[in-house]
Amino acid sequence: MMFTVSCSCRTLASIALLSCAALLGACSDGSDAVAPGPAPGPTYSADIVWTEFGVPHVSADDYGSLGYGAGYVYARENYCTVMRAYVAANGESARYFGSAGNLNEDLVMKLYNSDAAIARIIDEDLPDYIVDNLTGYAAGVNRYFNETGAANLAQGEEGCRDAPWVREVDLFDVVRLIHRTVLVGSASPLANFIVAANPELEMAQVSVPPGMTGEQMLVASLSQEAFDEGMGLPEVGALGSNAYAIGADASQSSAGLLFGNPHFPWQGQQRFFMFHLTLGDEYDVMGAALGGLPAPVIGFNRDVAWSHTVSTGDRFGFYELTLNPQNKLQYLYDGQYRDLEPRTVSTQRLNEDGSLETIEHTFYLSHFGPVVDLGALEDLLAGWPNVAGTVLAYRDANLENLRGLDQWVTMGKAKNLDEFKSALRSLGIPWVNTIAADRYGDAFYGDISVVPNVPASLAANCVRGLLQNAVTGFGFLTMDGSDPACEWESDEGVVDGIFGYDSLPKLETRAYGANANDSYWLSNPRQLLTGFPSIIGAEEIEQSVRTRHTFSQAERRIAGTDGLGEPGFNIDNLRTLSYQATNHAAALVLDAVLEVCQDPFPGQPADPLPVFLAACEVLENWDGSHRIDSTGGHVFYEFWRELRGRALDALWSVPFDPADPVNTPRDLNIADTDVRNAVADAITLAAITLQDAGIALDAPWGEVQFDERNGVRIPIHGGSGSMMFSVITSNLVDGQGYADIRHGNSYMQAVTWDESDCPQAFNIITYSQSTDPASPHYSDMTELYSSSGWIDAAFCVADVEAAQINRMSISQ
Repeated sequence: MMFTVSCSCRTLASIALLSCAALLGACSDGSDAVAPGPAPGPTYSADIVWTEFGVPHVSADDYGSLGYGAGYVYARENYCTVMRAYVAANGESARYFGSAGNLNEDLVMKLYNSDAAIARIIDEDLPDYIVDNLTGYAAGVNRYFNETGAANLAQGEEGCRDAPWVREVDLFDVVRLIHRTVLVGSASPLANFIVAANPELEMAQVSVPPGMTGEQMLVASLSQEAFDEGMGLPEVGALGSNAYAIGADASQSSAGLLFGNPHFPWQGQQRFFMFHLTLGDEYDVMGAALGGLPAPVIGFNRDVAWSHTVSTGDRFGFYELTLNPQNKLQYLYDGQYRDLEPRTVSTQRLNEDGSLETIEHTFYLSHFGPVVDLGALEDLLAGWPNVAGTVLAYRDANLENLRGLDQWVTMGKAKNLDEFKSALRSLGIPWVNTIAADRYGDAFYGDISVVPNVPASLAANCVRGLLQNAVTGFGFLTMDGSDPACEWESDEGVVDGIFGYDSLPKLETRAYGANANDSYWLSNPRQLLTGFPSIIGAEEIEQSVRTRHTFSQAERRIAGTDGLGEPGFNIDNLRTLSYQATNHAAALVLDAVLEVCQDPFPGQPADPLPVFLAACEVLENWDGSHRIDSTGGHVFYEFWRELRGRALDALWSVPFDPADPVNTPRDLNIADTDVRNAVADAITLAAITLQDAGIALDAPWGEVQFDERNGVRIPIHGGSGSMMFSVITSNLVDGQGYADIRHGNSYMQAVTWDESDCPQAFNIITYSQSTDPASPHYSDMTELYSSSGWIDAAFCVADVEAAQINRMSISQ
């Protein structure tokens, strides 16, 4: 007997992760009898091989099973980490973690990750195979949870043994977490401002001086410092990266090379996890992804390798709304007043006494997005309306953007850079640049990310009035919300309101391209990219020391003047660059600093303090690097931190020159008395800071900076991104040193090709695969990183089999 199944399994799968086969009885055509058939086979089935350091290689025959395997291997090492993130994505962090949670972000997640919003994404936006993949991923996470049990889950800093918030997850949980990750550059950090908007909040009561309007007074009170410190957006120090794409002309062979090194947190869901996924001849990619993502987002296949760096493009914008004087829940648009839509959400908060409190909040949405209140930046911006008589609304270009899931899979299927670039055209990558190379010697850099489509002409016409110009000038585009002509524009072939591929900056080259989180402008010093809207990034501005280091060492490698052998890149010298851990800030200023050490107060009878002399002696003997056996790097770091914090107009003798962004500004201007005094003071204060913390000035860097795992201190090389290419961001802990590593080098990969079918690839996860202190893979890669080692990545089947340390097949 034949019948037709007429109901969709997408939403049903999100309820209980049941297969369509299990639901056929509920989805039949109403016939009373169904012919018996063979027992159904497993919904998911995956084979897993683990190689050294706990790297899993998952193979399956369908995308659902591939997700099942990926979810399982990730959960085995990081279940508690991802479960905590699922709680936050569901808007329940305050419910379970109390004051350690984020109530305002919970409320925003309840708004943007509502059941209705997630169901729409699943049913309308995601391809069927992606839904299958994500549903399988949830099943894999659940398999680990059920076979382990809550009482046996991980302990430790990120543990969750017997926690009340551990449970099975479903498709909605997986999609919510990915959506929250996509919004990390916009809605999540802006949560406080989104929640602060309240129509009952009166404007600040101030006395406006005669001859001045409220708007003029408001604008006069704003400052760049308030916006920089108060907006809460991820900075390069929180999310960053370095990457090189080397073409044949800069290579010692005819093949391309790729070096990728994202600088991401060492704790939490934004840790990378390394894995290898294979689906027959269709998809075969090794790389890494953030927790909860079902496929590598940085990685390589047989022919192409790629990495990402956080880009400078904006992901959102503000609109200034003119309110109806008779009804402040209406705003003017196209000559008519529109209603603001109230939308009430609720969550719970755990109080100190253990009780639960239900928190309700009402958001008010314009057609752009919710009204926001920036009063935390300046009191006069608070209120509904503010002192200017208006409110601001916020529009997010990445809202409900999960296009990247399909895009990353398509990128992973590419057989050359042309196919890879074609995959970028769907514009799903939310907030990163893409750097890529292939076996044929082609290289690519592009800021092909989601950016509001606001060309220079639109900004020039629609940034109107004092407040809009002021907020825009502080780096946050704000336009007239009453004029339909000020809507974001659209390009052909992409969703409304964002720039398309052809409108975004890119470099296609046989030489090299690179990025270290400054804008697209400098991706190769011989081919500067210009003429793009400022909302994507700035042009002709001074670059960070890390960016300058990135290009300086590339140029010296191409010229063969860096002591690493003949000109050009190969897979060995490419891997060496990061582990050299040289300090570029020191290369720029150390000679001048030592000159100040010799004569800190020329023409003055004052004698320097003993700590000054001790610090100078250490700096004089320092090798200019942050390798674990180097002595003096911590003295220079504290000196550099002190010096950078001072407002010195004449710091450099040679100012920045847009025609030479790699080599300018340079030469510390110690002929200037203020600069010389600042240098001397910074040396003294650096020494005092370290002495007060109980840190010897002449201690080796590996004794000063370390990561403690299960009571063992592992020396960690690398240093602050304010100084150098190899980044480790750590806080100074009294009596220990830089023992609180929060961020930095993470998933590192170096890839090239030869005449064989298999890529030559080396990779490592600096903080290891697992957050479980009981796992054998909690610290093994960290120890490898400490010794400047790499994993010789097993990619082809024979190599994986030869490197196998464990194997299992799973199904359900």
